[in-house]
Amino acid sequence: MTVPERFYAFMHFKQLKARTVEMECGLSNGYLGKQRKNKGSFGGNILRKIEQRFPELNMTWLLSGDGEMLNAKYREVNAQMFDTLEEESAFYGSAQQEIIVLLKKQIEQMESALSDKQKLIQILEKQLVALEA
Repeated sequence: MTVPERFYAFMHFKQLKARTVEMECGLSNGYLGKQRKNKGSFGGNILRKIEQRFPELNMTWLLSGDGEMLNAKYREVNAQMFDTLEEESAFYGSAQQEIIVLLKKQIEQMESALSDKQKLIQILEKQLVALEA
């Protein structure tokens, strides 16, 4: 895997578009795609811009593929964020289930009220027919 391919893997992980990264790093339009397509590399100046903009990116991994994509400090932060997201997701999931149960009960009550009103309409229609006769 080339340096640009690893950088694209990082961008995919961060859910970043090439054009956004190019603008944020002060790169020319299409630079990343061109380097990736031509199996090129990044110059030292470009690598410094990338390192400044993305301090979480492990430059050793980017250049050689050795080690982890993210620096250790950021892997810890990501793990903590993931744990928090899992907890929040579980909480909202259970709250969502409670809301669904309440909404189903409300639907049943409305259907019952509708049925009662339809019966009342039928009774009133019969009385109206009887009065007209």
